Amino acid sequence: MSDTPDAKPAAKPFNWDKFQKSLGYTDEELAAFKSDERKRRAAEALPEANRKTIVATVVASHGCAAGFKLGDTIEVSAAGVVKSCNVCIYAVAPMTIHAAMAHDRIASGLDPNEMWFNHFSCQDAGFCNGSWGQVSFKVAVK
Repeated sequence: MSDTPDAKPAAKPFNWDKFQKSLGYTDEELAAFKSDERKRRAAEALPEANRKTIVATVVASHGCAAGFKLGDTIEVSAAGVVKSCNVCIYAVAPMTIHAAMAHDRIASGLDPNEMWFNHFSCQDAGFCNGSWGQVSFKVAVK
């Protein structure tokens, strides 16, 4: 029993065997991976990153062929796994940077919601630029 009532339970150790099998790494590749502190910390942050969801909420939409409207959301894990269905690839593609930033901040022990760049637009240039439409999103990590 802890003296502190708000003490967190000890985190489970990272499952390197499962990680190795999942990626198909040889013992030598895994040893090289683990010897790189940056890679090791990123891998060890995967369980926490998978518990976090990046929610991109539509804050502006005009002429979206996929039908995104104000308030619609796209969800991905901070480890980059798309959780939403019926997602436009032109909207998901720019989200990769936000998933990477969230994972990096989690691995660094920082609040992923304090990333500076928390808005993005889909890759369509918009009607006024000779294309179809454009959707803008605001990102939050939950």
